[in-house]
Amino acid sequence: MNFAEYPYNTEEVRLPYVVCGIGTCDSQEHMIREQGMCVHQLMFTVSGSGIIRCRGKEYSLPLGTAAVLPRDIPHEYFSADDSDWGLSWVIFSGEGIDSVLDYYGFDGSAPVKLSSLILLEDIFHRCSGIIRTKDKLCIHRASSLLCEMINELYFSASGDRGENDDNRDILTPAMEHIDKNYSSDITLEELAELSGVGREYFCTLFKRKTGMRPFEYIAAIRIREAKKLLAYTELPVAEIGRRVGYEDKSYFGHVFKRYAGMPPTAFRGG
Repeated sequence: MNFAEYPYNTEEVRLPYVVCGIGTCDSQEHMIREQGMCVHQLMFTVSGSGIIRCRGKEYSLPLGTAAVLPRDIPHEYFSADDSDWGLSWVIFSGEGIDSVLDYYGFDGSAPVKLSSLILLEDIFHRCSGIIRTKDKLCIHRASSLLCEMINELYFSASGDRGENDDNRDILTPAMEHIDKNYSSDITLEELAELSGVGREYFCTLFKRKTGMRPFEYIAAIRIREAKKLLAYTELPVAEIGRRVGYEDKSYFGHVFKRYAGMPPTAFRGG
């Protein structure tokens, strides 16, 4: 799905985090900005892989990685292998935002390997859903979500999730089970059993790794798949809900709006 939204009059907003534009592209074109941009840009790969050139360096941006390009810095980015590169992005400004990015070390010199792509996608889609409503307070409502996205990159970069290699190994069977069976009923008991630990300890480890509780993660996976079906098929909304694990159409709509910021019908029509 391709979209781009730009709120009006963001230059008049006095907030620490201001979303100036947000969008997703299934096939990102080669972009060259010899003077940079007048705002900052956060981007992350959702499919394929890209290359970024910035500050005299070149680095790849494969699936599960993100980058922040500061304002007024010349840069270039393009698909890594001439195939489709799916990219989600936010351009932003804010009172004191330069100091925040400087403190976090986001100077465009290196990408960030995300602790949880699903978590960042969840925050991103909630933010884009708010911006796409074009409500008069959408910029204010999106401000906290932009803050969450930047903080998530910082947590990923600094390793503050508290996970280690052992934890990743413990959770791998459960994560693979969710990815393959997200549309079926999944219980904490079976996930914990697959990981060889108790329920409470499993939930603790899972939250450390993903930043989400297990059922939040499952819902995020389901809504991600529902968005694909909404964007690329003409299946009825109720059928899409069933295919991703929600038999009740109303409940599917409720969960979808929670994670996407708008009802399924509005997402398809947008």
